[in-house]
Order: sequence, then structure tokens, then C-alpha cells
Amino acid sequence: MRRRAFGASRFVVALGLVGCSSSTSSSPSSSVEPSTFTDVYAMMFPLATKGQCNFCHSLPPNEKSNGNLSMGEDKASAYAALVGKPSASHSCSGGTLVVAGQPDASLFFQKLSASPACGGRMPLGGDPLTPEQLDMIRSWISAGAKDD
Repeated sequence: MRRRAFGASRFVVALGLVGCSSSTSSSPSSSVEPSTFTDVYAMMFPLATKGQCNFCHSLPPNEKSNGNLSMGEDKASAYAALVGKPSASHSCSGGTLVVAGQPDASLFFQKLSASPACGGRMPLGGDPLTPEQLDMIRSWISAGAKDD
């Protein structure tokens, strides 16, 4: 009986060690750098390729077809139009486009997600963003939505 107890306790200890080593090796995501606005901008506004956002949102800010959101034609203009700014859209007024550190409270992130709180999913008439692209935007906003 002692032999079984010893064998069982060795088995439990061995499982514990395996659990510790696997949990350590499976947590590299905690050391992954968050996305930057440069990453997000290059993905959303690829001017040399198929633009996801620039077709509508490079139009003037008083354009109804773009929800009154002009992000200009460069990275600095896009950042200035998004972070901490209230929505000027009639269907989504009152929401803040990007709330630093809070992707779920950010209208920008909500509008790109499957079920936006208001209005249609963006890009309107275009291909929805992939889960990886949404993760990139979530990561950037969660990390403080900094301009880099």
C-alpha cells in the first residue's frame, strides 16, 4: 500500500511539473508587443492596394456617405480624426470613435465588428475585417491607442 501511495504521489507531482512547464510555454502572448497605429493604418488604408477605408473616409468631413468622418489622406490626419473624437454620424452620434485603453467602448472598433451598436458594419459594401485584423485593432486600442 505504501508503494501505491508513493507511486500515486509521484504521478501527481509529475503532472504538476508538466502542467507548470506547459503553462509557461503556452503564455508567449503575454510578451507579444501590442499593435501600433502604423500597423493599423497600413492595414486599413493601403493606398497602393485595395483600400478598406480610404475610398469613403478620405472624402471631406461634411460628406453624408462617409458618416461625416474624414480621416484625410495620411496617417497623422487619420489618427487625429479617430482618437478621443466624438462621432459626427447621425446614426452613431454621441459615441467616441477611439477610447484609449477601451476597445469595446470605441465606436471605431464596434463598427468594424460583426454586430455594431449603431449603423452598419464597416467597411460598408466591402469585405469584413478578419479576426486577425480585428485583434490588431483591439491590441492597439487596449495598449492606449498611442500614435507612434
